[in-house]
Amino acid sequence: MLARNNNENESVSEKARPIGDVEDLKRNMAGKSVQGSVSLVLSEIGCNVFRLVGTVILARLLTPEHFGLISMVTALTAFAEMVKDLGLGTATIQQKEITHEQISTLFWINAGVGACFMLLLACASPLISWFYGDTRLLWISIAISSSFLFGGLTIQHQALLRRQMQFPRLAFIQVLSTALSTVIGIVLAWKGFEYWALVWKEVSRVVIQASATWFLSHWLPGLPMRGVGVRTMLQTGSHVSGFNILAFASRNLDQVLLGKLWGAGPVGLYKQASQLLLLPTSLFSFPITYVMTPALSALQGDPERYRRYYKGVVSFLAFCYMPVVAYLAVYSESIVAIVLGEKWLASASVIRILAFAACVETVAATSGIVMITCGKTKAYLVLGGFQAVVSALAICIGVNWGIVGVATAWVACIYLSLLPSLWFSFKGTPISIRLFFEAISLPALSSMIMSLLIVIIRNYFRSPDVLIDIAYSLLLAPLLYFAVWMLLPGGKRQFMEYLPMMLRALETLPLPVWLRGALIKA
Repeated sequence: MLARNNNENESVSEKARPIGDVEDLKRNMAGKSVQGSVSLVLSEIGCNVFRLVGTVILARLLTPEHFGLISMVTALTAFAEMVKDLGLGTATIQQKEITHEQISTLFWINAGVGACFMLLLACASPLISWFYGDTRLLWISIAISSSFLFGGLTIQHQALLRRQMQFPRLAFIQVLSTALSTVIGIVLAWKGFEYWALVWKEVSRVVIQASATWFLSHWLPGLPMRGVGVRTMLQTGSHVSGFNILAFASRNLDQVLLGKLWGAGPVGLYKQASQLLLLPTSLFSFPITYVMTPALSALQGDPERYRRYYKGVVSFLAFCYMPVVAYLAVYSESIVAIVLGEKWLASASVIRILAFAACVETVAATSGIVMITCGKTKAYLVLGGFQAVVSALAICIGVNWGIVGVATAWVACIYLSLLPSLWFSFKGTPISIRLFFEAISLPALSSMIMSLLIVIIRNYFRSPDVLIDIAYSLLLAPLLYFAVWMLLPGGKRQFMEYLPMMLRALETLPLPVWLRGALIKA
């Protein structure tokens, strides 16, 4: 909560007061979590609709090379994207108590770093152009650099909204910025701006997001002050930021090396495959994991509730997204043909391969949330170093075989580092490796059996029409998944544990009263 500073006698200004404190969140953790998750799920649905429509239209107006040019720049700017945050947004959320003076000081630090990185990237644009050997990247880099300034101005406002679990406001901001920027990108592409349509799509999204966040946060920063106790938060933030730098550097190394060795076309194919796989899975993973950090931070003094909450959330997350990943792997070619078009079919094999990593990557990433909320940020940084080295080595080997080699290397990296990473992450926390695998075992097994059954059925009943094949599968896959789930040992009991969460979610949906009542009754 926003508390009175120990060295100050003045009250915190009205604009800096929170909507709710940590104790209030703890008393209503289930309700806040479900409400927040539902809000973010709805926003993800809205965003995914706009992203999907935008992808379908832009993929036909532009070429893989156009997408590849933007990915080659953003793969490098991801380094600066992680540094400009300094992890101070996470530090604000993780603190048990925080003052207006502290947040104001952190705001000006983030704003200053964002401005510095905008200038740094603009000055480095000739080097980026030289590195790839493409003069078009010079002005692309300069244009994209402006996003760092606007991003730095919103970090603390977003952190306050997350800390107070004001997820409906964050959801609205996300949908608004995605929708308007997608429209801008489509209009510019239609007008013949080619790759510049993608550049201004990205820049406009950040500008709209910053404007809406300031308007809805109801918080204005004061002047920066010394001696207000931000040193510990800076240390926490530096550890989180260091991990993010290492993670994003290693995760974007694939696009950098593909661009350098194979050109913009393969980068565009690989990037679109990754995004197409991420698009539906983020519908579940982003809202649930986004809520976890403030929720587990509030429960860090109650180990038993901490364990129960973590296991329930991870299990439900796996229940929602694992079958989606399995489905995408089976129907990758048909989905690519419908969404992107025939010229993108080479990306289907990448989706099939990356799906093996995506099955465990999202749930494994929750171990980092455990480390942050338990105050193990220094160990979190060490973990980032280990994962960065392993993934970098794997990608450097795999890039010799193009996009398929890189995807295969990434899958190998995820599975080889899984157990060591989980052991290191959970050491000294209320969570154990056994609890983690107990949480995901039933969803993982159900998803594998479902995908095998779909493959067998497709061999005998496959329509030559792609649209009919997909429409049929959208009915078949959920039925098979649910049937397998209920037949497996513990499936019925686990599903009954999910019911209260689903009912709370239905109660918060913006539906007509009669429809909501009918769904709950059913």
